[in-house]
Amino acid sequence: MRIVDVIQGSEAWEHWRNRPTASEFHSFVTPAKGQYSASATAYAAKIVAKRLRVYTEPPPTWAMERGTELEPSAKLAYTKQTGREVTDVGFIIPDNTDAYGGSPDGLVGEDGGIEVKCPLPERLITWLADGEMPIEFRPQVQGLLLISGRKWWDFVGFDPSLPLLIVRIEPDLDYQEKIAECLLPLLKEIERIESRVSLVRHEVLVESARKDSVKWD
Repeated sequence: MRIVDVIQGSEAWEHWRNRPTASEFHSFVTPAKGQYSASATAYAAKIVAKRLRVYTEPPPTWAMERGTELEPSAKLAYTKQTGREVTDVGFIIPDNTDAYGGSPDGLVGEDGGIEVKCPLPERLITWLADGEMPIEFRPQVQGLLLISGRKWWDFVGFDPSLPLLIVRIEPDLDYQEKIAECLLPLLKEIERIESRVSLVRHEVLVESARKDSVKWD
């Protein structure tokens, strides 16, 4: 794993997110079976739009803003309960490629990481009752384990009025292999879309230049 020294939320960080990122692995990998998702092409188009600087990020929802505000408190609660310090990092990529990466909520020691979710209380109560990480987050957490090569990742559910949920997630090598297999067609789809859009833009510019030349002749 390589750590990219950027601040999450910064322009430099946004640049590094112009590639498949763990938080959106669910957009091309189905959580349950690890199959290539039907939504992969739409996600590939989104990445191309980001690279072309024509993508507009939707405004954050109230729930998203709440999660951002509560995340520091969640990390403090995690450290207080476990005695493990959380190290903030901007972006991580695998040792052998920069084609994809992720933005961890934090790294823990030499072996672990942390993924924090701050859902509404009624949802967290369901998670606490189940005592498991909801399957919808499987592509993200296993993706972070794949990227980092770490031995474990703690999934944390936090609300200040409820007990802290901590679920230890270890690498699922079979599922990680499926993520890797799905990344190949996704990267090819990104390349296909990017090449096609670049060609069309070039053709438009050439035609525009030709019309301007004719107009001035």
